[in-house]
Amino acid sequence: MATMMARSMACLIGCTVTFTTFAATGEKVFFPSLDIDGPTGKGVTLSGLFFKPDASSEVFPAVVALHGCDGMYGRLPGREERLSARHQAMADLLLAEGYAVLFPDSFNPRGRRELCTLPAREQPITQDQRRLDVLGALDYLRSRPDIAHERIALLGWSHGASAVLAAMNARHPVVAAYRARLREPGEFYLTAIAFYPGCYGSLRAREGYAPAAPIRIFIGESDDWTSPRACTMLAKAMEGMDEPLHVTTYPDTYHGFDAPRLPKQHLDLPNGVRPGQGVTIAANPQARDDAYARTRARLRAVLTP
Repeated sequence: MATMMARSMACLIGCTVTFTTFAATGEKVFFPSLDIDGPTGKGVTLSGLFFKPDASSEVFPAVVALHGCDGMYGRLPGREERLSARHQAMADLLLAEGYAVLFPDSFNPRGRRELCTLPAREQPITQDQRRLDVLGALDYLRSRPDIAHERIALLGWSHGASAVLAAMNARHPVVAAYRARLREPGEFYLTAIAFYPGCYGSLRAREGYAPAAPIRIFIGESDDWTSPRACTMLAKAMEGMDEPLHVTTYPDTYHGFDAPRLPKQHLDLPNGVRPGQGVTIAANPQARDDAYARTRARLRAVLTP
């Protein structure tokens, strides 16, 4: 079983990289999470890749982009310190729009390469920790003189998209306390975009759920890894809230639909809508193009002066 999972993961990552020409490589940066390492009592220091547009502007709006359970890096030899194809494609898109981009690595600094092959209950890195990473990333960007501190957005995929939802819950006490110490509401993330998140955690949050800023979710109707039904239920529950949460679903579309040139695969992984039956991933260029166009439009509306 472990060998089959490893092979599946290699294909999941490797197949997305083989046909891709990488562009900007990014600057390796380090910054503190708000998380504390339990055994040592010390703060967790994250690494990440920071990208900045080649432009004459001295200050840029920014997007924080959160990787999924497979991590943010490629798997082919020589690519281990460079973004995977899907992440690189988004970095290039955002740079072309004039945004700086920060990809925080929540896994390697905690001694993990990926979490996909572990059952959810056994995963050593939780959404609570990733929420603290997201807030640490915001602190880091707001400390940089080349970033427009009141024009920052959040984006993520799958496990990272679930972290997007967790970090944008205004009712969570950690988020509420963080926002309370900001001088202006605009110093928090202005909007958030989540590609195929797991929505059950937010739907069942003990404290309830309220978006801290407008949220857009993109997910396939055939996704059998993260349930689209949970996301539409969450959107329904958010009707009438001060900040909207909108879900766009795509028919005949699976998990990972925006991964470049990814053939349809059935992976023997432990987490999914039907436990024990694996999950399906597959590219859908039409869904990807629509979701990315909507992403560009949303970010332009919020981040462009």
